[in-house]
Amino acid sequence: MEEREIAFLTVPFGPQHPASGHFHALLKVDGETVLELEPHPGYLHRGFEKLMEYRVHPQNCVLVDRADVLDPFSCELGYANAIEKIAGLEIPERGRYIRTIMAELGRILSHITWIGVLSMVLGFDSANKIAWGDREKILRLNEIATGGRLYPCYLCIGGVRRDISREFVDETSKALDYLEGQLSFYDYFVFKNETFVMRMEKVGRMSAKEAIDLGATGPNLRACGIDYDVRKDEPYEVYPKVNFNVVTREEGDAYARSLCRRYEIAESISIVRQLLNNLPDGAFRAELSPVWAAPEGESYFCLESARGEKCFHVVSDGSPFPYRVKIRAPSFLHTLSEFPYLARGSTIADIPAIYWSLDSCPADMDR
Repeated sequence: MEEREIAFLTVPFGPQHPASGHFHALLKVDGETVLELEPHPGYLHRGFEKLMEYRVHPQNCVLVDRADVLDPFSCELGYANAIEKIAGLEIPERGRYIRTIMAELGRILSHITWIGVLSMVLGFDSANKIAWGDREKILRLNEIATGGRLYPCYLCIGGVRRDISREFVDETSKALDYLEGQLSFYDYFVFKNETFVMRMEKVGRMSAKEAIDLGATGPNLRACGIDYDVRKDEPYEVYPKVNFNVVTREEGDAYARSLCRRYEIAESISIVRQLLNNLPDGAFRAELSPVWAAPEGESYFCLESARGEKCFHVVSDGSPFPYRVKIRAPSFLHTLSEFPYLARGSTIADIPAIYWSLDSCPADMDR
């Protein structure tokens, strides 16, 4: 029997597609089967790393959170720690506690937003609207603590910009109680929904070896059975003082990646509660001048963002401006390495499910 000659068709996915999120890819398909996916990033490229060379260090703490709008605290925390590492700055204990609290609230915000977006692309429009309503609980806390919502501009070199109030502590406790109760609703409405399971289970599978080879980090790596979390394995801030579990799964598919994020919300709620219960008194920021020059040197600092391992390489020439800043963004590899690999052999209908199961943020990818 003669082999059939494949006459593939090229189909665009994005950037206007509601399931692509400002990202473009070309699909080579044979009928409904995807033969190859060619990513075309850059639709949200704003050159942040170059812009940071023309701003003094405190100004960059404001700029950098735009690099990942869904998890801005991780960007602020990474840059601040990289500069502090060069300068050898000691951060007051209260400031470190507050930083860790905000980082975990940012993780909850990102994961709840992800539930909404994934629900939308799979046709669960009610779950999308409920999740986007629930994320307002965290945005309100951002507003109380920082004065901002999406761009808090709060974590700074030496600590945090201002102290948290009694109102923030009380409202955070209420928000955590509410969101913890919502997890059972999301289980019923989304994660244990028969249609959701059918769309996600055994879709976009990768083994532990494949995940490592592709550069996967964060929940995408842990969904393949790899127990690695920067907060545990290379701890920073006050993570050594809190008890939490690293959420892992063994299946390595889109459903496993989803469950990892769902259960990480519960762990983050627990972390924030522990930190609030043990919040020390004292200073929240080291005193520095507004135009402050870091000493000459360079540093590399990694943290566990909502999307995975995020690293900052900063070079200082002794001036008030960084000589060079490079952000190692997890979304870059999620989209340009993991996504094309997992797309091969899938169906067209699986593409949005695979893409958003990786939880890539185009702003984080393009910068």
